[in-house]
Amino acid sequence: MKIKGIITAMVTPLSEDGINEAATRKLVNKLINDGVHGLFVLGTNGEFYALSEAEKLALVKIVVDEAAGRVPVFAGSGGISTEEVIKVTNQFAELGVDAVSVITPYLIKLSDEELIQHYQTIALNTNLPMILYNIPANTQLSINESVFKELIQLPQIIGIKDSSGKLENIQMYLETNDREDFSILIGSDSLILPALQMGVDGAVAATSNVLTKTDLGIYQAFLENKMERAQVLQESINDFRGILKLATVPSVLKHSLELIGFPVGAPKKPVRKVSSKFDAEICETLSKYKEIEGMEKLKCEN
Repeated sequence: MKIKGIITAMVTPLSEDGINEAATRKLVNKLINDGVHGLFVLGTNGEFYALSEAEKLALVKIVVDEAAGRVPVFAGSGGISTEEVIKVTNQFAELGVDAVSVITPYLIKLSDEELIQHYQTIALNTNLPMILYNIPANTQLSINESVFKELIQLPQIIGIKDSSGKLENIQMYLETNDREDFSILIGSDSLILPALQMGVDGAVAATSNVLTKTDLGIYQAFLENKMERAQVLQESINDFRGILKLATVPSVLKHSLELIGFPVGAPKKPVRKVSSKFDAEICETLSKYKEIEGMEKLKCEN
């Protein structure tokens, strides 16, 4: 499987009872109809760390069913325990996901040998294609060159999502990789265009929950060698990325979806809903994207 294009790192629609099935199906169809190339559930913006096993399985089942093969579905099965990752990965396989994303273990500081063993053991005990997920700012553990060289020898590992925010890291992966069937994906939305210009295959973008057509426009303009247009679109997402920092991830992202007509509920505690004191700033920022995104009247507009 070669992964390309803009893959949305989906938020998880929630209600007081768990996964909001209707809202999940509505969001899946919005994203697919707008043209995304894949759906990435149970990532950082998908609050994987706060969901129960039952909630994870329910979400994956709904998304796979609603996507119905129109785009691939990737699901985060990563955790600290190797045994637990194997269990969840095999459960996801039964539900029909196309590949799993496995974040590096967090909280504990592993040696390179332990990290390699973690991924090798998962690969030996599961059948799904696997995407490595590197986000060292959150896990305090990075997939370095020596680890990467070992892991790309495993054919079951088909790609890496790098959210380090460092283009030199992307360059290292590109120079080290010798497999044509291996995908390198940028996970930092601010670097979609520069990463594409370096040679990555696509982006796993949380901003595309809301700025779907904008992020897709960056990718399409790049393919058509319309670099000025791609640069304008890349720079245009900065204002939205700015408001995402007004509260803890994914609070503002979820609130923004509600304001454009796709209510997905509050984030899981301990993350709080974004304060109403930021409503005017958020609404003003979202209004800048109404034309390109084809947004209807924002919920916050008078």
